[in-house]
Amino acid sequence: MGRLLNLGKKTMNMKRNKIFIRVDSGVEIGAGHAMRCLSLAQILKKMNFDLCFISKKTKGGISKLFADKGFPVYYIQDNHSKSKKSESIKNDAKQTAKIVIKHQTESSWILVDHYDLDFKWEKILRKYVNKIIVIDDLARKHDSDLLLDQNYNKNLKTRYNKLVPKKSIKLLGPKYALLRDEFSILRKTVKPRKNFKRILISFGGSDPTNETGKVLSAIKILKTKKQFPKEVNVVISSSDKNKKIVKQLCNSIPNTKFYQNVYKIGKLMYKSDLAIGAGGSSIWERFCLGLPALVSIVADNQKETTKALAKKECIINVGLAKNISVKKYVEILENLDIKKLQSISKNSLKIVDGNGSIRVAKKIRLLQSTC
Repeated sequence: MGRLLNLGKKTMNMKRNKIFIRVDSGVEIGAGHAMRCLSLAQILKKMNFDLCFISKKTKGGISKLFADKGFPVYYIQDNHSKSKKSESIKNDAKQTAKIVIKHQTESSWILVDHYDLDFKWEKILRKYVNKIIVIDDLARKHDSDLLLDQNYNKNLKTRYNKLVPKKSIKLLGPKYALLRDEFSILRKTVKPRKNFKRILISFGGSDPTNETGKVLSAIKILKTKKQFPKEVNVVISSSDKNKKIVKQLCNSIPNTKFYQNVYKIGKLMYKSDLAIGAGGSSIWERFCLGLPALVSIVADNQKETTKALAKKECIINVGLAKNISVKKYVEILENLDIKKLQSISKNSLKIVDGNGSIRVAKKIRLLQSTC
């Protein structure tokens, strides 16, 4: 009995690591980085980590969602437009360091998921934290203890050779895709698609070239010809500058529903037969549910992964968004290869199983033993 009590006391006295998560969201960068960090944070919280977020107050940002989910949020000033990149990085690092110093515990870590912050930023933070965790998609140099790149790449195994310290743990590929638990739950009963009557249109948190409007205009033309689809669901962010036009288009097309700021988009994906969207992190959500997709490249960092996945026959790459017209979308939709879509649905299910967040969280927990 005494031995059991001692073991319990030992567990109670274990260090509780605090993780500061530096991530932004907004009109320009979308919500993908923030959402995947939130997915991971929710799992880590269950593992007894103490977590908080550090973000800039940006137009269209979703940092309020962090607070709504029970995580403290600390804000830093945005000086990006007023200074050179190197100065902006230093300024960001100094502001972040101040927050870490003020709220640090015996063992404090930093997790960063940001295209504007790099090796230089991490070097500055290194003296203030015990561990540095990096989430990246761009194969850049990092000073990390653990690095995650969830993207599919033909050079996956060698992608970060000589870019991170030798001792750094590397988690590479869609196996580690950070998804919310709603996807792993829905995954249990999902089936490969056979019929393609219900379309989901979603271009994420930012749609600068109004692809949503283009696709809807194309569908309106098809509907006039009494052609497919049977049902259309449209999801946009409140920060979408074209939301009024999109809503009007939805109202003008029969059996078309308009949704704004949908947190649990999994249910809509589950009941859809085909998705039309961007080549960002939502790719992995669709894969988990076997939802085939027409993917438009809306940012440079999406090119490599989108092309590689199309070659593997897991998506249909329709090209650069800025080059696609309404007429082109009509042509694409009129000439869909049903057998190919069925094959894509089966192929995509093999890539992502919905347990990536748990895998990553377990690897992060192993870092505790090296503190």
